Amino acid sequence: MNLNINSPSYFTSHNGVIDEIYSMCLHISRSVDVKKYTDSLESIAITPIIAPENEIKKGKWKEIKKVLIKSRIAIISLHIDYTKFQNARIDEKKVLVYENIVSSLRVVKSSLKENFNCDGMVSDITQIYMNTLK
Repeated sequence: MNLNINSPSYFTSHNGVIDEIYSMCLHISRSVDVKKYTDSLESIAITPIIAPENEIKKGKWKEIKKVLIKSRIAIISLHIDYTKFQNARIDEKKVLVYENIVSSLRVVKSSLKENFNCDGMVSDITQIYMNTLK
């Protein structure tokens, strides 16, 4: 049913929304129906974390990898290197976010095993992502 790709944690609150990243994530979210790839979940929520290393070392901005089968939801937040993202051109930023989405889906796959067509979802998201670059 729902794929929610949220604006990057920390980075967005300190640097604002990057319209092109927001639009890309929104387009992917609206174009993908989780039910097409699994009967085990209704929703997958992905929130990339883009925070400086000193903030992460303070114990803030920890990665989250929860696949809650009883609640039928996955909540995934994985890190993207802050300095690399900060210094990247917009097309490189998009790649970093796309790779984070794919990595997040692989986390879901590791929990659901054969009950999740991860390869199919990644393939469809890749196609959608490539279309946003045109």
